[in-house]
Amino acid sequence: MQGKKPLLWIKRIAVYLIGLYLMAMGVVFSAKSGLGVSPVGSLANVLYNIGLDSGAPSFVTLGNCTTAVYCLYILAELLILRRDFRLSMLLQLPASLLFGQLVNLAGMMLAFLPAPGAYAARMGCLLCSIPLVAAGVMLYLTPDILPTPGEGMSLAIAKRTGLSVGSAKTIFDCSMVVVSAAVSLIYFRRLVGIREGTVICALLVGFVMKQLQKPFLKPLLRFVGRESKVDRALAAAGGYLTDSSGRPKVIVTIGREFGSGGREIGELLAKKLGIAFYDRRIDELASERSGLPMGKVEELESRMERAVVRDFMNAAYDMTNGALSPDEELFVAQAAVIREIAASGESCVILGRCADYVLYDDPNCFRIFIHARPDARIKRVMAMYGVDAEEARRETENTDRARASRYKRFTGREYGRQEYYHLGVDSGMLGTEESVAVITEALKRWCEVRGTHPLSFGE
Repeated sequence: MQGKKPLLWIKRIAVYLIGLYLMAMGVVFSAKSGLGVSPVGSLANVLYNIGLDSGAPSFVTLGNCTTAVYCLYILAELLILRRDFRLSMLLQLPASLLFGQLVNLAGMMLAFLPAPGAYAARMGCLLCSIPLVAAGVMLYLTPDILPTPGEGMSLAIAKRTGLSVGSAKTIFDCSMVVVSAAVSLIYFRRLVGIREGTVICALLVGFVMKQLQKPFLKPLLRFVGRESKVDRALAAAGGYLTDSSGRPKVIVTIGREFGSGGREIGELLAKKLGIAFYDRRIDELASERSGLPMGKVEELESRMERAVVRDFMNAAYDMTNGALSPDEELFVAQAAVIREIAASGESCVILGRCADYVLYDDPNCFRIFIHARPDARIKRVMAMYGVDAEEARRETENTDRARASRYKRFTGREYGRQEYYHLGVDSGMLGTEESVAVITEALKRWCEVRGTHPLSFGE
């Protein structure tokens, strides 16, 4: 193991430097567009444009202006945190110097490109910067080596105000846009270096980074020998897969398509077997554990936001020193609660909440997925909620898409894929009671094969 550590650090440093350089390339591309850069770099870009206009010495480069502004951020952190400012935070200084020089290097490397004239060409230049910055942020954050002051300021504001890191980042970004605009208006009497591109970068960088993370983040983490922030939080949250009571038990987890009747089947199954049924109770326990208000938990569990909106809301957390977003906090808390239930020796039925994944290695877990044809599910949703066919279809598709997206995000698996379950049940064909009968019979046979028979099965 000792021989692997130097190699891991070489990998981490390489990924970190590549990430910073890609970010620097993105900054240069967006600066060349003349349409503005991201909020964090907007003040440096305005100061650089002032330097160009005033005929400042050659050392007034975009990279050096970026370093200078980052140093101001570190000073602001000191003023905000005061006694809470730690000496380790001064490590942001070498990161600032390094990033500034990489911006200068990228500027020299791209100096052969002519400044775009037409608006379409300028917008194209700006759009080229977005995937570069997004990929750079993802790579630079993965090794978790040295933070840059942009993240440091968000964390400092969060610590001083008690706000979430995402809210603090929003405040910081908006403040920098206002300050940059004011400096530009004072000097130029118009907006220079901060324009519509600043808003476009703020909206799209996080979204593009989320798309890149889906296929690349886990391989990157393995490459540098690190766990994801959710995995780290899960490990810290505790909970055990072993049953200290020594009593035989069965935990049935139910995944389901929307409108398939999975909740009704789960409740009836638990009643027939004489065991507990966990649905909303898990959310209540997770709310207590995470500190998230129950109203917020219910909002997150509804999962009816569009993916783009959710990605934009979560982007702030992914770009600020590994902080967990609210839905990540909820998942970690739910997983810990599910593990504690599994460790209690209690037989039960658990509905949804990625329980099949959380308890995948528990030999006492019997995993089921309930599905049905779309037309059968739409009819069921119409009857349950009193909506027309079009509304029921839209509700069904949106909820299925949201559940699949959440499951993929936290497990890396495709939702409903049969290989992850012991049994798949077509409730549209069988109906609720017959589905329960089929599950009961399969579960009874599963217990017999394992040599345990902890359930009554209505006998």
